[in-house]
Amino acid sequence: MGRKSTKGKERKKKRKEENAKYDAALAKVEAANKIPDPLELVAPFKKFERNGLKLKIECKKVTDMEKELIDWAFQLTKANMQKMYEESDWGWKDKDKYTEMTDERAQYLIASDATTGKLVAFTHFRFDMELDEEVLYCHALDFGTRATCTSGVRSSH
Repeated sequence: MGRKSTKGKERKKKRKEENAKYDAALAKVEAANKIPDPLELVAPFKKFERNGLKLKIECKKVTDMEKELIDWAFQLTKANMQKMYEESDWGWKDKDKYTEMTDERAQYLIASDATTGKLVAFTHFRFDMELDEEVLYCHALDFGTRATCTSGVRSSH
């Protein structure tokens, strides 16, 4: 009676392997979240100069952002996305969106005009887990009126 079945041992081994895989993925996410400024790893991307647009790009963790900067990002998202959300099944709720954007894991790439310092665009992202795998999840990419998602992009058509 003290013997374990072969199937039971196989299930236990498989569960251990799955747990080890999950733990390794989670460790990668935690390590990525500990990097003070991920943009330092790709420093040439801290500036963007194309088609007359000169931008400075900074990476900030939401926990290090001033309230005014968070509010600017929220208002830009609201201006760009509220109508689309309201027309979808999701709907728009200021409180829910603000909570999502200020989650302690949130990080931002903030683009500002290199000459004037005026805020131009941002992306909100997180290093996270999804379906037991590590992911870089981009929650938003919002532009003001000066920049568009085609700025600096050449069409091959």
